[in-house]
Amino acid sequence: MDKLINESEVSYFLYRIEKNFPNFVAGIITDNHGFPIASKISKKLWILENTLALSAITKNKGLIQDSKLVQIKRNLDKSKNYKLLVLLEKSKEYKSRLKPLKGLIKSQELF
Repeated sequence: MDKLINESEVSYFLYRIEKNFPNFVAGIITDNHGFPIASKISKKLWILENTLALSAITKNKGLIQDSKLVQIKRNLDKSKNYKLLVLLEKSKEYKSRLKPLKGLIKSQELF
């Protein structure tokens, strides 16, 4: 049986990602069918939550085409049932912070 997740734990996980990236625009966690589990979306983003969720499960980057944004897609569990999509404003200054993001994802115990 799957573990039930706590809304505050998932919100805190997205908060930690946001604090790691000052250029954070949006983050969404979905299941492998594109159903949104949790999201944190900046007010300045024009993209809807459903579009973000579907973009998280697609293999290509066709749904969100904005040259000012960088998409980071990661699996959150070993069975690849949960996906994370993070949108960041393009910035060379914060490129070095991608490695800590991988560590943050590996250290989470939500999924």
